[in-house]
Amino acid sequence: MNLTKLFETQAILDEHIMQEHPELRGQNNLDWKLLALQVELGECANEWRGFKKWSKDRKPRGEMECGHCTDGYRNEYLGDGDVWIEKCKTCDGRGTHNPMLEEYVDCLHFILSIGLEIKCTPATCDTALTVPNQDITNQFICLMDEAFKIQHNLRYKDIQKGALDAAFSNYLRVIGIFKGLGEMLGFTWEQVEEAYYAKNKVNHERQESGY
Repeated sequence: MNLTKLFETQAILDEHIMQEHPELRGQNNLDWKLLALQVELGECANEWRGFKKWSKDRKPRGEMECGHCTDGYRNEYLGDGDVWIEKCKTCDGRGTHNPMLEEYVDCLHFILSIGLEIKCTPATCDTALTVPNQDITNQFICLMDEAFKIQHNLRYKDIQKGALDAAFSNYLRVIGIFKGLGEMLGFTWEQVEEAYYAKNKVNHERQESGY
C-alpha cells in the first residue's frame, strides 16, 4: 500500500473541504474526525453483518449487482422519445458495487485525515504491523477502542508526560488493526486503493455540488 500517495491525496481532499467550509480553519477538527471514524466503522460492520447473531441474514454485503442502474448506465427518458444516458455514479459504470468495501474505504479516508491532523508521517505509518485478531467482531472492537484512546491521550498531552507519544502509538495500532481487518474481510490492497481513489473522486464532486 502506497501510504505516501494516499496521504497526499487525502490532504488535497481535506484542503478542498476547508475551502468549502472556511469556518473549520483554525479550530479543533480532530474530535469530529474521530467520531466520524467510529460511525464509519459501525457502518462497515453493518455491511459485514457477522455480528448480527439475532438474524438469519448474516451474509456480508460484498460484490453485488448495482441496484441503481443497468450494466453501469442509467437511462432517463426526457419525452418525445429522447433518452439521456449517463454513467452510474453509484458503481462508477461497472454495473456492480461492493457496499462493505465502500464503507471500509470511507473509514480509510478518516484514518488518513486523522493522521494528517496529528502530523504522523507516511514513513512512520509504514512501520505499523498488520494486526489480525481471533475473529472479525473483536477486530472491530479493538479498532474502535484504539481510536478512542487517541482522543483520550491527546486530551492530556499538555499535562501528562508521554500522552502524545501514547496517542501516536494508538494511531499506529489503528493502522495495523485496520489493515488486519481488511485482510480478514477478504480485501486485497489493490482493491482497497482502487476503491479509495474512486470514492475520493466522488467526495470532491460532492464538495462541488454542496453535498
